[in-house]
Amino acid sequence: MKTSSGLMALLILLLTLGCTSGEDTLNLHLEITSPPAPHAPVKVDIDLPESYQNTSVNQIGVTLQSQDGTIKDVPGQVTKGDNGQMELWWVIPGGDNIPTEWEATFHYLDPSATGFEWQDEEGKHLDLLYDGRKVFRYEYEIDSQLVLGETLTAKNRVFYHIYDLAGDRLITNGYEDGVWSHHRGIMIGWRDVMYKGEKLSFWGMEQLTTQQHIEFLELSAGPVLARVKSRIHWNDSTDHTIIDEIRTATIFHQPAPTIATIDFASTLTAVAGDVNLAGDSEHGGVQYRAHNDIAAEVPGSKKASYFFHEDGIDPREDHNLPWVGMSYDLDNKTYSVVEMNEEGNPKPAIWSAYRDYGRFGPYFSKNLADGESFDVHFRFLVRESDMPSRDEIDARYKWYNTPPRVTVE
Repeated sequence: MKTSSGLMALLILLLTLGCTSGEDTLNLHLEITSPPAPHAPVKVDIDLPESYQNTSVNQIGVTLQSQDGTIKDVPGQVTKGDNGQMELWWVIPGGDNIPTEWEATFHYLDPSATGFEWQDEEGKHLDLLYDGRKVFRYEYEIDSQLVLGETLTAKNRVFYHIYDLAGDRLITNGYEDGVWSHHRGIMIGWRDVMYKGEKLSFWGMEQLTTQQHIEFLELSAGPVLARVKSRIHWNDSTDHTIIDEIRTATIFHQPAPTIATIDFASTLTAVAGDVNLAGDSEHGGVQYRAHNDIAAEVPGSKKASYFFHEDGIDPREDHNLPWVGMSYDLDNKTYSVVEMNEEGNPKPAIWSAYRDYGRFGPYFSKNLADGESFDVHFRFLVRESDMPSRDEIDARYKWYNTPPRVTVE
């Protein structure tokens, strides 16, 4: 990630093995020169205490507390990074005065402890629950046959659904019959994909193209976060794979009224020749689509409205926006969604953020030579509430793009 010039926030975490608490404790010192974003995720690379180095991360529990005792029982979670490095995750608590002295204690995880869990209905969808409440769905069912001209409502791609705060109903759009039903939850695609002289759509999937789930590469869950990492093949109408995608969603538990903070990451690789990913702001990129009840004007729903980092923004003219927020109502409840664009993503990023039926996100184009890869990263903040203040969103955007600088002693 790139560092924003002029960013004033600096967070330095110094971790040292506790001298008096034994080898299952880490002492942490936080030096904060500006207030951190409330309830923002934090990751620190660590070496596990010796007594836990041969233990599965799924069996390791971590509890943090401030050394002055004012804040206790903050859950932590150990994960293993792609490079094999152990990582300690936790969420900064809310409030203006964050204690700077913390202690993280390792213990064996209680199997009955509150946290995330995955439930897979094989071949259809993978649901994420927190303490028995549904939060997120990985939708991956594919129709056995597709009919030309009838693809908009077909099961033909992988996408992410989001549940309401109670976990009872989906607040995002799926493949059910309806207006613009090819826009689905949190999705990635492009309408104009050039491959060997042919134009293919991986947006409406008009030429019987598909995004097919191949395998789960990681499923992790704990008290702080859950992660689903999968391999997805982008296939043409002959079932020939032209793009290999590794897509990852990391879902962080957050206090109500936030439903979740979701990090979306995708690595796309051209595997059978050069590929050009193109379209326009209405038909490409990483976008969020609200439930179709908004478009259908079902009673209790309300059309979408949009919120920007400055007054007077016109997304048709103002490009490379750092983040955009969208609000809408379902069942007489208000939902707000903020999509944050990591600074390292391709530019120019041209946002569609004006459709009152509730679809928005940034479009960008990319040329991929045979064998070439590129990454994209976005963060979604989803709440069952009015839109957060601009100051709060700005703070969380800066935290996302400039994560804490960490030194370990």
